Amino acid sequence: MAKMKTVHKIATYAIAVNFFLFVFKLFMALFSGSISLLADAIHSSTDIISSVALFIGIRIAGRKTKRFPLGLYKVENLISLGIAFVIFLTGYEMVREVFFQDKTLILTHPYHAMATAATAMIITWLFSAYETKIGKQENSPAIVADGKHIRTDAIVSFIVLLGLIGKQFHFPAEKIATVVVIGFIMKSGWDILLESVRVLLDASIDPSTLEQIKAIIKTHPAITEIRELIGRNSGSFTFIEGDLVVKAKDFQHAHQIIEEITSEIRRKIPHIDRIILHYEPAKQISFIIAAMLESASEWKVSEHFGEAPFIGWIEIRTDENRIVRMQITANPYTNIERGKGIKVAEHLVNHGVDLVLSRQLFHGKGPEYVFNSRDVKVIPIKEEVIDLNFVARIYREETGHELLTS
Repeated sequence: MAKMKTVHKIATYAIAVNFFLFVFKLFMALFSGSISLLADAIHSSTDIISSVALFIGIRIAGRKTKRFPLGLYKVENLISLGIAFVIFLTGYEMVREVFFQDKTLILTHPYHAMATAATAMIITWLFSAYETKIGKQENSPAIVADGKHIRTDAIVSFIVLLGLIGKQFHFPAEKIATVVVIGFIMKSGWDILLESVRVLLDASIDPSTLEQIKAIIKTHPAITEIRELIGRNSGSFTFIEGDLVVKAKDFQHAHQIIEEITSEIRRKIPHIDRIILHYEPAKQISFIIAAMLESASEWKVSEHFGEAPFIGWIEIRTDENRIVRMQITANPYTNIERGKGIKVAEHLVNHGVDLVLSRQLFHGKGPEYVFNSRDVKVIPIKEEVIDLNFVARIYREETGHELLTS
């Protein structure tokens, strides 16, 4: 997968950067005689171990086995959890080094030490920004966590630099700076810790993403109800499961509808590993018949479909076999120049029509495809005017039930 190759590459870069910084700081610490720089170099050696663990963990996380058919994606979250504790440890070491150690810095080359600390700070800060950006793009919690961890390394180098400068002017700058930045370091570690634990405990995905998925499902006219919709994260990926009620003529059509919804969710929501949508047919309590009419005062069927000025709606309660609505509305698409027929067909489908009476045939035309895609039946008729006897006959032929017209 391209995604996994990208995060593997970033993890490799992290190892290389931390190894370079360790060697660079160690050499310059020995050269300059800076104890604080030497301590920072030792801290960078632990970062190498952390980066190697990150690399190994990400490679493991991308695998699926017979025992773990849903993948080992949560290994990334375990890595993030470990990085959070490393960040806490970094903050603790900073407090201990600055406030509880009584060391005398014996510098032979102070400005070389300052330049080293400044260089390390710039390198780690820039790489942190790059790694965090790529981690968010690839939705990798481990890479994002490591990027925030490396940002704390930049802050450590900044503290070392302040300490070296303060030493030259006999001013305790490192203690003042530590008080300011230690809160940011702990906040970063706490955020990573909470997010890692949340995912490991299978908490729901964020509400905005879940609402976005619901909105995608609701746009499909065949979905009458969303009974349940849950989502959870696992490493870089998201798992979605739902229980839907579908208005369909048969299970094959219902399966097609679910496939369309699944494809749309995958297209709009990134980093989804699996979508499981259970479905059951909607219990039909109404049967809607529509026809294009010439007049708003009588049920005279128009010879034209898209250009007809009015739409007639007949809604029948199937549990009572009686008409509950006979309504005539204006055709909202009479003024558009092109595609009137398709627009009207989509309008009827979106309003739940089951049967369309038409004096115009649609062989090979746009409305035919719209109606066929939603299993809406079109009955060609010769009658100009629709009356209750005609509606009763059509209803009996389509459902096998007698319409109560009294």
